[in-house]
Amino acid sequence: MQTLLVNKTDFGDLSIVNYDEGELPDGHIRVDIGPFALTANNVTYMVTGDQIGYWSVFNPSAYSLTKDKAQGRMPVWGYGRVRESNFPGIEVGADLYGFFPIAKSMDMQPGKLSAHGFTDIAEHRSGLHGLYSSYSFTKADPSYAAHRDLQPVLRPLFTTSFLIDDFLADEAFFGAEQILLLSASSKTALGTAYCLKARGGLPVIGLTSEGNKDFVESTDFYNSVFTYDSITDMNPDVKTVVVDMSGNMGVIKTLEAHFEENLTYICRVGISHWQEAAKAPPKRTATPTAFFFAPDRAKQRIGDWGQAGFAKNLGARWMPFLDTAQDWLAVEKQTGIEAVLRNYQDLLNGRSGPSKGYLFTL
Repeated sequence: MQTLLVNKTDFGDLSIVNYDEGELPDGHIRVDIGPFALTANNVTYMVTGDQIGYWSVFNPSAYSLTKDKAQGRMPVWGYGRVRESNFPGIEVGADLYGFFPIAKSMDMQPGKLSAHGFTDIAEHRSGLHGLYSSYSFTKADPSYAAHRDLQPVLRPLFTTSFLIDDFLADEAFFGAEQILLLSASSKTALGTAYCLKARGGLPVIGLTSEGNKDFVESTDFYNSVFTYDSITDMNPDVKTVVVDMSGNMGVIKTLEAHFEENLTYICRVGISHWQEAAKAPPKRTATPTAFFFAPDRAKQRIGDWGQAGFAKNLGARWMPFLDTAQDWLAVEKQTGIEAVLRNYQDLLNGRSGPSKGYLFTL
């Protein structure tokens, strides 16, 4: 069996490690992993891995893989199928959706079992936000049957998009007259733009690279689209709230110089420009700024609306967005660790096109 380890200080330094599964303990299940997706969101997980705990989701010392604390297992969203079960109530063949390592298989210790899913209660995951330890039975949720291949690529990102839109509206858009999304071709930005435009009201502006400008415009999610080289073409007298998917401090500084006091708030979400962010982490700005952590917002809204109300409100945006994705996103399925490595390097170096998504099985 194989799994992928990443050097936590040099994401380009990868190790493919073989492991023996051994005997499945009582109270555990063994799951074959795949297909799973790789997106720019996975890079954000690594950049913020120590602060938020993503490096702790999958213990790299499992199966005696390594004692090297500099290595970690990058989490991905995808499907799994139960191959062995020593846990009453979960049958062999059960189809799951959730967080997985890039590996052939994974052992889990289920708890909090319900008709909808369970929580992995492995000790090393005890301090994590519940979202990252929860697994859904796909047969219990009809939405998984619709556009199954699109789900791992878009579902976790769109949930964040929905919550960003909800947060900004709840804050009256911080007094802004327009919303500016950085890294506008990223899938989280596209989902956010879709939600904002569906809500109506303020213009939604996209900021992207020259190479991605035509694609971003073709989605029709944005009222207008600018490139990073044309920031000064924007009207500086319009009060603007920024949703930053890039983490690029150089771009933020340019925006602050251009809009000055008309830049009302910066909502930090992702770090798609991770190499630039590493050079100059976006910590100090003249503009009010905060990092948006989607699980906390989801917890708040589940408290406000109830679980059923949250699912209903999310679904009202999610299902129509999925329908649009058929027009602008093509999903390719690939098999084997070499395919993963090729796509990973493209993703890491900004060579992954926004119109494609990838699903992998080792």
